[in-house]
Amino acid sequence: MSQDLQPSTAVGFQQQGTVDWTRVLSGSVTFSVDVLSRLSTAGIEAFTVYAARAIFSKAKLGPNGELRLHRALAKLSAFPSFGKVLWFGFGVKHIIWSMQESTEDLNCLGICACLAEGFSTIVAAKVMRELFLLYNPPVELTPALRQWISLVECSGGLLASSEFGLVLHGLTKICLKDGVCNLQGSGSPKDIALVLKEVFEVSAGRLDRLFLSGGTDCAWIAAVAHWLLDLRVDVQEADGTIIYRPDGTRSESSPDAQVIITYHQGRSSELIQVDSRHYIIRSGEMLFEHAQYQDIMSYGRVSWESCLVDTFGSPMKILLKDQARITGACLGSAARIFLAIMRDGEGHEEFSLTDNPRDLYPPIVESSFGRGFYLSARRLLPELGQNTVLDQAMEAAMNKGYVDATQQFSQAFTSLRQLCSCLKCRPNGADEGKEITFCLLSLILTICDLIRVMPTICMQKDLEVQPTRAGLERLYLNNNGMSLESDPVRCGLMGSKQGSSSLTMAQTLFAGRQNERDMSSGFPVASSHSGLCFCLNTLMETTSDPQAACIVVVVPGRIQWNNSMYETVSDQSLHGVDAVEQTGYDAISMTTVLKYDDLNYSSSPGLSAQLVITEDIRAPTSLFAAYRLSTPAYPGRSFSVGAAYVWRQLNRAFTAATCEGKMCESPNGFQSTLVRGDGLLAMIDEPTLLPPIIRVLPPKDLSVWVVLSQCWLPKFSDYTKGRTVVLRHRLQGGQCVRCCIVLTEKAAQHGMCGVSILTSL
Repeated sequence: MSQDLQPSTAVGFQQQGTVDWTRVLSGSVTFSVDVLSRLSTAGIEAFTVYAARAIFSKAKLGPNGELRLHRALAKLSAFPSFGKVLWFGFGVKHIIWSMQESTEDLNCLGICACLAEGFSTIVAAKVMRELFLLYNPPVELTPALRQWISLVECSGGLLASSEFGLVLHGLTKICLKDGVCNLQGSGSPKDIALVLKEVFEVSAGRLDRLFLSGGTDCAWIAAVAHWLLDLRVDVQEADGTIIYRPDGTRSESSPDAQVIITYHQGRSSELIQVDSRHYIIRSGEMLFEHAQYQDIMSYGRVSWESCLVDTFGSPMKILLKDQARITGACLGSAARIFLAIMRDGEGHEEFSLTDNPRDLYPPIVESSFGRGFYLSARRLLPELGQNTVLDQAMEAAMNKGYVDATQQFSQAFTSLRQLCSCLKCRPNGADEGKEITFCLLSLILTICDLIRVMPTICMQKDLEVQPTRAGLERLYLNNNGMSLESDPVRCGLMGSKQGSSSLTMAQTLFAGRQNERDMSSGFPVASSHSGLCFCLNTLMETTSDPQAACIVVVVPGRIQWNNSMYETVSDQSLHGVDAVEQTGYDAISMTTVLKYDDLNYSSSPGLSAQLVITEDIRAPTSLFAAYRLSTPAYPGRSFSVGAAYVWRQLNRAFTAATCEGKMCESPNGFQSTLVRGDGLLAMIDEPTLLPPIIRVLPPKDLSVWVVLSQCWLPKFSDYTKGRTVVLRHRLQGGQCVRCCIVLTEKAAQHGMCGVSILTSL
């Protein structure tokens, strides 16, 4: 591989501060067929790599920075989907493995990876383009912006699980305002590129020292200088007082500092070169419109140990300290309310089970409700456990009944509203312009979101990714839409939120943004952007366990299929109501039963799944996926179902209700329709064969997927009278047979037909 990428001396790059383009044009470079194939897969022209070497011959990684980069590269890996059809991460054929054999290529990887951690892919690519243009290349040697995007994308995620993001946030938070939303775009890519070029000069020893003033863009420059280039960085007050050093040392004076940063909150109209080594980078615009969120800065990554106060500042301190008892009561009551939701409302009539909150916000793992919520809160967010008053109040509220919990949650919200200084709670307060002061009520809902969604996130060992600060602020804004007149429980805690599924919340949290293609895709199952892959576990394994199925896998890297890179995977459309009926096989029988003593599991023998992938001809970076479920018992017949669809159906079918410790009535004498086998319901005319319907299937068996793929009653049975009637499936869980059937019937209202799936006999 070392012969594949020639060192800089082979192409005549100068080691000074300029590039001799005449020598570059007359030089030569060779790539093996294997490397050319990898470049093509990544959408990168060989000439783009050649051009990038010209500018990155001017930078010099420090020994520590190079070691950090190699450690990050050594951790990268790829993980397969079911059947090893798709791969997520950095596969063996990824171009990144061919771009570490020369100094220039390693420099390029490092800078691109740092850009991807701090900025959106588009902004990062624009910085690369502007950096290239600063060396005055001929027009014929200038790659298109799309090429720089591909170059950034190939290294995106390389540093996602490294300490770079934490270092970046440590430098960023110093210049951010306390207690307000700080989301903003970057400064001018041209300005950032010009300063980055000067930092290269310092790293190569051609410039002794660089003075830099500005906002959060300066923090990114400082992080690169310290973490990658091993330069000595000082953050100073205007009078020269040192307030921060990323290496942790402190000193009254810093005669050896090579990059000196002074933050200021004001905006300058343009980049100003005060002298030959002092630059001011203008700050970006504050962002509050949804359409602008794609270009927000990440502000680096925050540690779970201190993410609440680090991100939300003084308002969060009020919740964790001064109002710890009220905060604990809110969180404990929320845990109890979530438990009631997962227990189908526990018999309370105010729960409309056809408008099940699990459909709107589906994390169903045990750590997202009840005592699991309480334990998860302490484990995930140590700041919550540091105050014994908060901890005790949370546990006490969690142990109350549902009605008491809802009352306490509403009362606690009312108390916090009186203490909150945000413009929503204090509409007549001082107007602070575009600044959004964090609302105490919305912060409570944000904490609840974090506690609920994180148990569903799965990461690989040594590739754990910390949340971005921008992602936490975005999560807060998603919870900031409740009006003062709304019911805190129904409209706040249980209300529908923008981007509320686990898949979209994971993207928001760890990438700081959501894939734009996901917003237009009906049923996304996997997404790749900002250097990370997000994938529903139902694309990784065919599990029928709802708690395993609801997991979202997060890994650094890209989605790969047939040696090409893709951004999204969505469910393949089944093309209408009749699709399953036309391709599937029939159930064995349907009979009316009154006794349940001799029930036996009935599923098709030898059921197998095949994951079928097709390209979306309308979007070259998108794929469709569907499982084909078949059995040798019915040759030529099969059921097709999407991974996202199964994920949603298992969430809806799950219940935490249990009959443990209860004296339930015998189901004998209770009439229902027993369906043997996992196939299609027959189109029957017998008036006695009406809901409730039960199926008896082996637990965690693929037959559960076959049944869940069937959404409607047959069109022409007497029961439907020609109408399309939705089947509402419910899993038995810890319930007895009778309770499962009864609760399924209660849930199936307004033209729905309940189907109880019994898996425990």
